[in-house]
This record gives sequence, C-alpha cells and structure tokens, in this order.
Amino acid sequence: MKPETPQIDRPVRPWTVLAEKNFALFWFSLLVSAIGSQLTTVAVAWQIYEMTDSAAQLGLTGFFRAVPLIAFAFTGGWLADRVERRRLLIAAQALGFCLSLSLGLLTDGGAVQVWHIYAILFAESALMSFDNPTRYALIPSLVKPEQLTTGFALSVTLRQSAFLAGPLVAGAIIAFGGVVWCYYLDAASFLAAIVCLRLLKIRAAPAPSRERGLKSMMQGLAFIRQKPIVLGLLVMDASVNFFGAYRGLMPIFARDILAVGPTGLGALLGAPAIGALAGSGVAMALGDPKRKARLIVAVTLLYAAALVAFALSRSFPVSLAVCFGLGMLDAVGETLRMTVIQLATPDELRGRVQAVAFVFLIGGPFLGQAGVGFAAQLVGATAAVVLGGVVATAIVAAMARTVIRADRAVDRQEA
Repeated sequence: MKPETPQIDRPVRPWTVLAEKNFALFWFSLLVSAIGSQLTTVAVAWQIYEMTDSAAQLGLTGFFRAVPLIAFAFTGGWLADRVERRRLLIAAQALGFCLSLSLGLLTDGGAVQVWHIYAILFAESALMSFDNPTRYALIPSLVKPEQLTTGFALSVTLRQSAFLAGPLVAGAIIAFGGVVWCYYLDAASFLAAIVCLRLLKIRAAPAPSRERGLKSMMQGLAFIRQKPIVLGLLVMDASVNFFGAYRGLMPIFARDILAVGPTGLGALLGAPAIGALAGSGVAMALGDPKRKARLIVAVTLLYAAALVAFALSRSFPVSLAVCFGLGMLDAVGETLRMTVIQLATPDELRGRVQAVAFVFLIGGPFLGQAGVGFAAQLVGATAAVVLGGVVATAIVAAMARTVIRADRAVDRQEA
C-alpha cells in the first residue's frame, strides 16, 4: 500500500506563517542562534589552522563533531518525544551559551589549547543531537496544520540564511577583531534565543510515544535496507559529503592557495549558501518533475565534477563561482532527494527514517572533514579534494543503476 500524500488546497505564503507570533519568535530565535553558531564554526577552523598549520588537525574538528552526532542522534529524537520540547530547547541553548563563553574566555586569556577546542566541539555537537530533532518536532505545535509545509520550508531557508550570513560576518570579525569576538557574539546569540523561546505559547502536543528507542531505530534501518531507492539515494549523498568535504579545508584554500585571508574565507563559505538559496528557487520552479531519481543522479555527478573544478582553481572569482554552483546543486539535489524519500516512506515510519537520514547526511560531512584533512596532510589540499571528487563520482555511478531501476519500478506502479 502506497503512503498517502497530503493534499493542500492552496499554497500558504511565508509571511502568513511568520505572522503567527509563536512561530515568528521560534524562527527568529533559531536564526539568531544558527548565525552565532556559524561564527564559531568559522572561527574554530581559522584558529585551529593558525595554531597548528596542520590539515590533519583541522580535519579532526569534523571528527569531534561527527562522533556525538552519530552516537546521540536517536537518543535526541527519543528524548524529544518524552519531555516538554520548549524546555529542552532552552536547556540546550543555555548549555551552548556556557560552551561558547568558555571558549571565548580561554582564547581571550591566552590559555586555549587545541584539545580545549576539540572538547568543546564534541560537547556542542552532542547538544545538536538533541536540539535538531526537538526543533523539528516542535514546529507542528506552533502553526496550523495547513501551514506545516511552509513552516518546514522556512526552517530550511533559516539554515541557508545562517550559512550565508555567518561566514561573511565571521570573516570580517576575525580580520578586524580576532576570533574571540566570534565566540562572545555566539554566546550572546544563545541568550537572545532563550528570551524568544521563553515567550512562546505552545499548542497542546500529542501524548509522548512510549515505543523503545532501540526498537524504533531498528525499524527505520530495516525499512531503508528493504527500499533500494531510499538506500541508494542516501549512499550517493553520503559519498559526496564524505569524500568531498571541501568546506573543512577552506582555511587552507583561503590562506595558502588563494591568499585571500579571513575575509576571503568568509566569502568562500558564504558563496555556497547564496547558491543554495538560488537552488531552492530552482527546485520550487521545477515543481513535481518526473523521473526525480534520475535527475538526482545527474545533479550529484555534476556536484562531484564541481568539487574537482574548485580544487584546481587558482582564481578567487572562479572559486567563488564554483562554490556558488556547489551550493545550488546541493540544494536542488537535497530537495528532490528528500521528496523521493518522503514519498517512498509510510507516514508512521517517517520520523525514524529521518533519524537514520540525519546520521547519513549530517554525520557524513563531519566525518569527511577528518578523512579529507588527513588526506590533505599527506598529499595536499588540492589533491585531497580532487581524489575525493573522483571517488565520489565512482560511487555515484555504481549506485546509479540501482536507483534508476528502482525509480522505473515506482513509475510503473504509479502508471
């Protein structure tokens, strides 16, 4: 039996959803916090590379982010169904404030060491494992049912806006004030988020699930294993994110290869976000295209080719243009991929499948930063990204046949 696709009578405009006071407060709180977190992400990468001149140690920042994300992903979703979500988010923001303030004080006092940074990154990623599922689970309590799709779309826009504004602002702050101000501003952003969250008035939420977390996890994994199109799309995306984790090496490209400094670093990290916003517009313009999986294969192969082009570029404008293209391709691919996965998944399994997808799609890039960092230490940043793009292309090509065959089977069922 095919899962039902919800029907919406008429499109809901973004400003209609943002006119809901509760959702507007929630959205603004997370936007401020997300931009602050991006300030710390850029500052940490620059500070680690300035302290060590080591691509491997720069890459380890991804490793220390990935491990807690993977370890606690299902626990975070389980907890989000069992406690009052607004309080859980406030607690996460309060702990985030303490961590960012600690990193700022250590840096300001000249006492910071690399292991301090790794430990704080580990703790921040553990918090993210609880924060992410909680914020998505809270949205239905803040908007009307007919506004839910637009609410989720605005959450994606929030993320891309933070990816755009955060690096650009961070580059300027590092250039003129130093990394310590990124940490202090990040700490302040958590306080602003807490104020907004405390003002929320939550609609009545459904009774918490009593299903055991381990059993839920196994059911999600079992479904993915039995659905070739879902498994294939996740493996394809994980491969380009893992082997093509170019963002983790951006300080090397900015400082040593393109010689554009921290302001250039901010631009290089902001360009994919601009491209992603444009890509979201392209995806919306495509509407509901036929043969989505085949289109995803083509987009993913283009993404892998663009990785190689970025690695080989020695022109700052060309690198910016390629980064813009990477962001656009990533947004189009992500939108189509998540649409296919959602349509292929029964409603009662969607949460668990999303938990597994979270491990693939978020943990993969962070682990990739560690792998690409060590590769860059051995063969250089350029060769590491080129090699990653080639390996990703090979994996995508290998999975393409399975994905396209499964897509054709879906087309025959719908005919």
